[in-house]
Amino acid sequence: MTDEWPTQGVVEFKNVTLKYRPTTEPVLRNLSFVVKSGMKVGVVGRTGAGKSTICISLSRIVELFDGHIEIDGVNIADCDLQKLREKVTVIP
Repeated sequence: MTDEWPTQGVVEFKNVTLKYRPTTEPVLRNLSFVVKSGMKVGVVGRTGAGKSTICISLSRIVELFDGHIEIDGVNIADCDLQKLREKVTVIP
């Protein structure tokens, strides 16, 4: 990963499963999708559907239970946390 990362802004969730605690049920289950460069995305759903969880998983506020998230082909779990949070912006 270079200082210019990310260059394209392609975000890919690959079979993401997330739990807030090891003993609880998953909040996100096998979630997979791709947001291509330049796309604008709106996430809608009922209360408790996982909208906010998707956003906080991008900044690794909560670590994934399974699967991974890539930005421009780089697994964000391998990124320096400070650099990741400097480079990724979510507008609520």
